[in-house]
Amino acid sequence: MPDYRLTPEILAGLQSSASGDPILTLALNAVTSTDIDSVTLNRAAVTAVDPTTEVKTDTLGVTDQKQSGRCWMFAGLNVFRHRIATQLDLADFEFSEVYLQFFDKVEKSYRVLRRLDELFRSGVTDPDDRLVATLLTHGANDGGQWNYLVNLIGKYGVVPVGAMGETFASGNTRQLDGRLNTVLRATAWALRDAALTGQDATALIDAGMRDAHRVIATHLGLPPTEFTWQYRDKKGDFHREGTVTPVQFRDLVLGEEFTGGLENYVSIVHDPREENPYWAAYSIAEETNMWGTPDFSYLNAPLETLVELARTSIDAGDPVWFACDVNRQFSAALGIWDADLYRRDDLYGTDTATSKADQMHTRESMLTHGMVLTGHDREQGTWRVENSWGTKSHGEHAKLAGAGSMKGYGTMTDAWFADNVFQIVVHRKYLTEGAPETATALAALDRGETTVLPIWDAMA
Repeated sequence: MPDYRLTPEILAGLQSSASGDPILTLALNAVTSTDIDSVTLNRAAVTAVDPTTEVKTDTLGVTDQKQSGRCWMFAGLNVFRHRIATQLDLADFEFSEVYLQFFDKVEKSYRVLRRLDELFRSGVTDPDDRLVATLLTHGANDGGQWNYLVNLIGKYGVVPVGAMGETFASGNTRQLDGRLNTVLRATAWALRDAALTGQDATALIDAGMRDAHRVIATHLGLPPTEFTWQYRDKKGDFHREGTVTPVQFRDLVLGEEFTGGLENYVSIVHDPREENPYWAAYSIAEETNMWGTPDFSYLNAPLETLVELARTSIDAGDPVWFACDVNRQFSAALGIWDADLYRRDDLYGTDTATSKADQMHTRESMLTHGMVLTGHDREQGTWRVENSWGTKSHGEHAKLAGAGSMKGYGTMTDAWFADNVFQIVVHRKYLTEGAPETATALAALDRGETTVLPIWDAMA
């Protein structure tokens, strides 16, 4: 049998090769006292990016999710708040993200307990089973998808930020999530014992939900059932609309007249893996935050389809929610996403170039963050990006963009879009004039006829 151990001879050969490499020595000298990104930043790529875009839909300053995984929620609400501010002639407007965060945590808690009980009673009681372990690990964590937001708004409505403001824990969720998952795991183990002994689970789930609700309320506060909606417009005129419920406020500012119906937005994905053909409908098992609601589903389409749909939507005044692998070839300070922004292979003397499909297969790249496309420039091949990391992030971008630019926005190039954007969400009206295969795939999606991928797939 061959000896594949890492022998002293192999190690000596590696040491000899490295010690005699002048490029490695130069790289070592450079990064000993300097950040890698500073050394490998491609200045030519930076100067080639013009932050101004021909088309621009945003009018407001950025929001800040802080140290939380609520990007999907912030981005979804940011899609609509600019239009609301314009309609009401407001200098600024923001929804209360913590209001939806509260119910997201409650709904996720209930779903994970119900789903685990269902699994246990079906005979899947091994805690090392991949699905059971996934549910126990992630429980009621922050992450989400577009359908999570639609679920929450549809059931609970929305409120402005003044009706339920941020807390320390809403923007720093580590302790909230940690304690909540502890409660859920303890309840889950009791549910497993009940399933093994034939006991009813109702009382256990009720008790677990009471504990979960107390943890959530302790960190986030209790959401309002009604509030007074009043505001002053940019002209200085005061408006008092009276007492409204969150559902009434949703109908007022996110009704079909303004949004075209939240249920009419469609997720379009670029997944170039050969096993997942284009113009087909897919769904991700377990990818929902509410018990009894459909999993996240989408159409898979070629890259150029995503690009043209996003441009069409923005041209019509509708910003575009999108999901990407945010930290690849990205400078937070500069607010630039470009495929050639950092020359790391040049520094290390390596060749790590692989296709987008291969990166998905190896988990080198996957969906990590949601933001909003608020503008584009077809001629220079750039996109204006609204992030939700506050004004401290992308601080240099405002300087690059010049006087009057707003802090917290960034610029993405077409090349970066191609490599790292996986999903956009657009209103279905922008799909109606597509090719015949578009209509066929959309009809399958509407019927729920999807190819189901597991929750641990790279698209999850």
